[in-house]
Amino acid sequence: MMQYSRLEGTEVVLRRFDQISDAAHDQLGVELAIIGRDLRERQQAAAPERTGALRGGLSVWLMLEQLRVRIGLLTQGRGKSNLFYGRIIEFGRKAQTVIVQRRRRVKVAIGSGEQKAILRKARGRKLAADIASTYSMKVKARAPHPFIFVPNAQQEATQRLVNFWDQTLSKAGA
Repeated sequence: MMQYSRLEGTEVVLRRFDQISDAAHDQLGVELAIIGRDLRERQQAAAPERTGALRGGLSVWLMLEQLRVRIGLLTQGRGKSNLFYGRIIEFGRKAQTVIVQRRRRVKVAIGSGEQKAILRKARGRKLAADIASTYSMKVKARAPHPFIFVPNAQQEATQRLVNFWDQTLSKAGA
């Protein structure tokens, strides 16, 4: 959902990694998980807490085979998540006039003989017959409130990885 930032020096680490043992591979995975958890905690502390949904939506995804960790709002993608407004909060929004289409709900029968009011779609789009009214609405500008991109994350991760490599290489040399 958000832009990705690649940590500098990961290519060198991956090249070195082919030359070390499986135990070191597992230990590096643990170190990446710790780094990811700590950065997620920093994101959660910086996230706005109106309902707590954004804080709850922040997650860590560890890809051990690739030695990668993703941290943030890791959902289905732009516009497909209930947390789509996290992007608006992170990057801000310009003042604009938008066109809104209010739809009416249509009652349909469900399996047990009950009726349920739903918003119909055809091929993922609104049905023209269900649009009750169309109007324009002014949206106010919103200043960015960054909470996904944590300051000094690169330095924190680099320091931890330097410590990891020092320990690993000293064990290999002993």
